[in-house]
Amino acid sequence: MNCEIVYDSQKPWIKGMAINSGGLMTKNIQQAFLHESAFFQGIKDTRIFYQVWKPEHPRGVVLIIHGFTEHSGRYTNVVNTLCPEEYAVWAIDHRGHGKSGGKQHYVDSFKDFFADIAILEKMLRKAHPDLPVHIIGHSMGSLIANHYVSSQEKQDYSSLTLSGTGAAVGEGIGQLQILLSKLLSAFLPKLLIPSGIDPNFISSDQEVVEAYKNDPLVKYQKVTSRLGNELLCYLSTMKCAAKKVTVPTMIQVGSLDDTFKHSSWDELFTSFPSKDKVFQKYEGLKHEVYNEVEKEIPLADLKGWINSHN
Repeated sequence: MNCEIVYDSQKPWIKGMAINSGGLMTKNIQQAFLHESAFFQGIKDTRIFYQVWKPEHPRGVVLIIHGFTEHSGRYTNVVNTLCPEEYAVWAIDHRGHGKSGGKQHYVDSFKDFFADIAILEKMLRKAHPDLPVHIIGHSMGSLIANHYVSSQEKQDYSSLTLSGTGAAVGEGIGQLQILLSKLLSAFLPKLLIPSGIDPNFISSDQEVVEAYKNDPLVKYQKVTSRLGNELLCYLSTMKCAAKKVTVPTMIQVGSLDDTFKHSSWDELFTSFPSKDKVFQKYEGLKHEVYNEVEKEIPLADLKGWINSHN
């Protein structure tokens, strides 16, 4: 498989610093890690962008599956938490998102996301044979992660973390968008319709909100009718998928997140059959708990969860 490696620096080993989504050095840390970005050939002849952050001697691998309208570069708080713990972090830009190819926010089927992730998973397992693999899925990525893991004949994962998740539409999703997605998906699947997203839903940290609004790779205003409908369909099967997951699972949600129906949180959590599971609700936090003012608490919980299951 052809990959074109693009390093952020002429000296790819970056010691004592962390990288933000713009490639800037932002925070002192003790460890050194290598950052690579590259493309692989996804299904249907689509170029898929991914990034890797690696310490010199990783003891585990974490795969990040991002949410709707965003991209892998928005997870530097997670990277800066887990790389110093000696985890290699791999993250994908979904087709139609970020730097990947494909029509903006479009998939023929949600299963296209699964197929791309399967290719990347083979790559990361080849790069890190015999290391434990952990999956983190946020928002739309939590739908993808839950269904992807549940569909695997051999669920060879040490842990699954779902953040900003749920099993039913919340008050934060407009009824007009739901109706248009359902009506137009079959006839005008690639039609871009208003997403109805208010950027303030992601975080109470206004710097995060402004960065989200001004990020050229975040195009939150529009969604194709097909992707909108696929999201609704796969949201409705979250509990069924969860019942097939045998992997230790943690759910992390903010109490002020209205993207998903709050009562569905407990319904989803109880659907996971494993006794090794944790539900974390953070009072006063919004949708992106890793990008909140009080992000240190959910990030510490994430670190502790993965460390205890590596």
